[in-house]
Amino acid sequence: MKKGKSNGAKAEPKLSEDEIQEEVLLFFSRENDLEKVRDSFGNSLGLPTGEESPFAAGGTVELENEDSSVKITILQSSMGEQEKKIISDQKNGACGYFAQVEGGSDDIKINLCHHIQQCNTFVYMSLKAASAGIDLQKNVDELVGVVLEVMEEVDGVLIERWITARNSDDNVILSGEGQSEVDSYFPFELGEAPEYLSGCTERQLARRHENMKYLFDKEIFVCELPLNEDDEKATIRSKEEVARRMLGLLIISLYSESMMNPDENLSVEEARKFIGQVMEDLSLDNLEEILTPEEIAYVQDDNPDEKTKINYCWCYEPLYILEWVLGLVEWQDPVEICDVGLMVRNLHAFESLEEICAKTQMRSTKEILDKADLIYRMDWAAVDARIHGFSGPGGIDHGVVQERHKALNWIIGFDGADWDDVTTPT
Repeated sequence: MKKGKSNGAKAEPKLSEDEIQEEVLLFFSRENDLEKVRDSFGNSLGLPTGEESPFAAGGTVELENEDSSVKITILQSSMGEQEKKIISDQKNGACGYFAQVEGGSDDIKINLCHHIQQCNTFVYMSLKAASAGIDLQKNVDELVGVVLEVMEEVDGVLIERWITARNSDDNVILSGEGQSEVDSYFPFELGEAPEYLSGCTERQLARRHENMKYLFDKEIFVCELPLNEDDEKATIRSKEEVARRMLGLLIISLYSESMMNPDENLSVEEARKFIGQVMEDLSLDNLEEILTPEEIAYVQDDNPDEKTKINYCWCYEPLYILEWVLGLVEWQDPVEICDVGLMVRNLHAFESLEEICAKTQMRSTKEILDKADLIYRMDWAAVDARIHGFSGPGGIDHGVVQERHKALNWIIGFDGADWDDVTTPT
């Protein structure tokens, strides 16, 4: 075996005379050409390749020297259901381990897990000392060197001693202590649209490509997702619908904030009087003009619970999207909450719904569909990260992206749902 370095390995404790040391290395690869993987290991180990490869007989090779023995097993999902389950279990185990590592970058963790989950080839390497008291460090270094040589030809992740993931440059991607020798980790390239999207229009495919490229440039991984409607088939809410919903969100946000803000701390009755004055300033006569049934029920509730008030305070985020649609603000990615004061000031500049409709310009259908697709992909990435216990990749705020996703789904008529029933599946 060829010798390689092992930068991040811990110093091993001195073995007692009756201890037999054993070590395990794992290798996950996205390479689906089984023969290529076998030949890469064969070349690095000085073994026959092709039809004469010892791996071809059963997938496992055992080698020995005076100090140790090593058993190398190469499995691929295509071999059968048993191998597929073994690989799945190993991937889930590795990802589960790295997901719970304390410290380190959440973005590195989630991208490492995505890389491992994409792999369909798994190599299990067990190294055992020939007798008690033999230290295997030299042999481990040599086996690591073999895998690093393989990784020059075959994409993959090496996991050493169950706790340290390495890339092809022998840099630590992530250790059990949360340490990395890389500033970032994004081993993904944007490919062509998958076959199931072949029936989509050029405009839809261009939207997918631009948004995926935008996210990949920010090192945010997103899987392939369905596309929204083509520009010519999409049904976008009218300017009046958007303006009316915008005023409703303003009222419900101000109502909730006035009760939640410790500087104001208004009672329910005082909050109702407050929004009544705002309604008057905007030439609105009654709440039914602008609020949904659920929002009206909330305002009429004499004793709303804290959770409901907090939830409605989040309405500033969909309000931001509607103001963007009408050209009152510029787009900002959902990495932080919107400028609440600006949202309010923008609408205080108008005196009526009619004035808003007269003095604003709806963004184009293309712009709206572009951002609806982008926010959908961002929400997928955020939900995926949250499921694994991570913060939003690329700084995406979980709550902000979900609220903006809802607003854009409503605007593009997703599932034909009214505001209270809009969903944000990812």
